[in-house]
Amino acid sequence: MNAVIALCHFCEAHGPSAIFCTQTLRDTKIEELQLDNQEIDNKMCSACLSLGTKNAIYSKDTESGATFLSTQTASLADVQVLIKQAAVRSLSCEVSSNKDGCFVFFGDSTRGHVLSHTFQVSDMQARGFYQLFSIIVLMKDKYFLLNTKPFLAEHLRKISAEIQTSAKKIYDNCKDVPRQRRMSGPEVIVQTPRSLVELTGEENIYAYLHSHFSWTLLAGSRYLTEHVTFGNLPWLPPQSSDRPPQQRLTYNITLPMLQKYEETINDPQREEFYSLRHVKEVVRHEFSTAVYCALTGIKIIVRDSSDSTLNFMLCLKKLLPEPMHNLLRIDAQHQHSISSDYKIISVSNEIAVPIASTSVYRVDFLDSSVDGNKVRVKWRGELPTKCPDLMVKLLKAVDEPRFTPLVLNKQTKVLIEEWKNKIICLNRAKTSNGQAKLRKVLGLQAQDQPLINYWSAHLQ
Repeated sequence: MNAVIALCHFCEAHGPSAIFCTQTLRDTKIEELQLDNQEIDNKMCSACLSLGTKNAIYSKDTESGATFLSTQTASLADVQVLIKQAAVRSLSCEVSSNKDGCFVFFGDSTRGHVLSHTFQVSDMQARGFYQLFSIIVLMKDKYFLLNTKPFLAEHLRKISAEIQTSAKKIYDNCKDVPRQRRMSGPEVIVQTPRSLVELTGEENIYAYLHSHFSWTLLAGSRYLTEHVTFGNLPWLPPQSSDRPPQQRLTYNITLPMLQKYEETINDPQREEFYSLRHVKEVVRHEFSTAVYCALTGIKIIVRDSSDSTLNFMLCLKKLLPEPMHNLLRIDAQHQHSISSDYKIISVSNEIAVPIASTSVYRVDFLDSSVDGNKVRVKWRGELPTKCPDLMVKLLKAVDEPRFTPLVLNKQTKVLIEEWKNKIICLNRAKTSNGQAKLRKVLGLQAQDQPLINYWSAHLQ
């Protein structure tokens, strides 16, 4: 998950700041990491420091090769600024009135989108007998952050509860200290704000936090993900509701920090590359039939080299929910793949394929454009008088001139996710009477039945 998780603290002497940051690194050699680019004020008190400027904690997932690095501050100067701004807001203006610690969402496309969880930690020596902390998740992708909010909220609340429980034990043990010794008087020694280690009594508290944050980033990447290939990615572990195996994470306490931070840049051409408009550009006036066949489970066979058909196949993938992506196959090498359970297949020209029929939709890429057509489409079937509601909405979205490729992608995801949830709800109705009521509530019509029949068999 491309995010940064940070623990923030409101220091009575120095104000709000982030004191512990964890982020994901991929394709990065450990020996290239350095700590020299951290900008930390040496005048900061112990409460504002966690690992300091020379130490880092890292863990590595042996399956994906991803490294999770925790440091005092983020490694990139630009990210440091975003984290600092988010920390100030999460501990000042963006604070829930619920003392139990609720979640607040704020941010924008420039400063990043933030999910903030603010909570109080007991401290007998602090003003009001508590210190204010927050855990923030900073991400560029607004919709991914909002969709993973239930998952993040559950686990961040567990982390804060562990910190509060440990601090409460220390607080209860200090209750017998006379109140007047902590108030004004000539013999009072001014106490500096206490560190999280002192508050909780846990010497390895930051190692624990790193373990929690790393697992959250790892599991968050599986909670909701956009697969580039079909089926499970080789570096993604199988879906699981529990923690990943403990032996997959290896730890080291002191390592230099990343010198160069790889940012994911949203390339407009890449968004257009994945846009459904690419399908329309290829099949032209046959676009409606291609969408209908993909949505209702009519087998689509695309013929040409994988280099030519890859873009087209990736776009067709967007017409199915993620649990059904294993029904697609790129570059089938054997004829038996044609008759298998795959519904959308690309094959080379050397492989014999079935002729076009009502149950087979053929798309043959041409060596050269003929009358402006890049492909030859063959299908014996006909579109129904009334098409499924999802298909109608997708066609309108593609034809909407005000939708940029990025907006069209977001709209497509929303529509597919909406109908996936409808089918799942319908599948869970145990009686025909219950299904009839659900159909009315969900607005399902007779023209939606071909789509329902296809999706219901693969969505539970």
